[in-house]
Amino acid sequence: MGHQAFGVGVGWYLSEFLSLSKLCFFTVFFHELLSWFCSLPSVSVQTSLPGLINTMKHLSKNKLPSPATFERIVYKNPSEYHYMKVQLEFQDHGFRLTDAQFKQLIVLALRDLFGEVGAALPFDVLTYEEKTLSAILRICSSGLVKLWSSLTLLGSYQNKKCAFRVMQVSPFLLALSGNSREFILEE
Repeated sequence: MGHQAFGVGVGWYLSEFLSLSKLCFFTVFFHELLSWFCSLPSVSVQTSLPGLINTMKHLSKNKLPSPATFERIVYKNPSEYHYMKVQLEFQDHGFRLTDAQFKQLIVLALRDLFGEVGAALPFDVLTYEEKTLSAILRICSSGLVKLWSSLTLLGSYQNKKCAFRVMQVSPFLLALSGNSREFILEE
C-alpha cells in the first residue's frame, strides 16, 4: 500500500517533468532508492522494477491532469485622471498671477502648441499658491502628454520669460501630498 502511494507520487512528478528518454535512468535511480528505503528496519514494502515502470507509463499516458488555464488582464492606465504638481518661474522675480491668470496661461500654452483642440482640453486647477506660483492640476489621463508638453515648451507670458517646472506627476492625488526630497529630519 505504501509502495503504491510512493510510486504514484514519484511517477507523476517524473512523467510531468522529464522526457521519456530520461525516464529509464531515473526509474532505476528511484528503484534503488526504494530498495534502500525498504531495507530500513521499520519499513516493510514489496517493490519491483517492472511494476514501477508500468505505473509510470500508465500515469504518463492516461492520468496526467490538464494544464491549468488562466487569463491575464493588464490595465495600461487604470486611473481616469492624473495629477501634476507644477511651479511657474519667471526670469524677473516678484511677478504675481491670480488663479484665473494662471489657468489662462495654461490654456494659452495648450493653444500655442495644439491649436483650438488643445485649448479645449479639460483640466482643473485644484490648488494654487499665488506666493510661490505653484499649483496642483488634474487632467484626464488621455490628455496628460499634451498638457505636459505644452507646459514644458511655454517660454514667455506678456513678454516676460518664464518656465514651468513639473515637480511631480501621479495617478493618485495622495502621492503629491509629500515629497521625500523635501523632508526635514529633526534631531
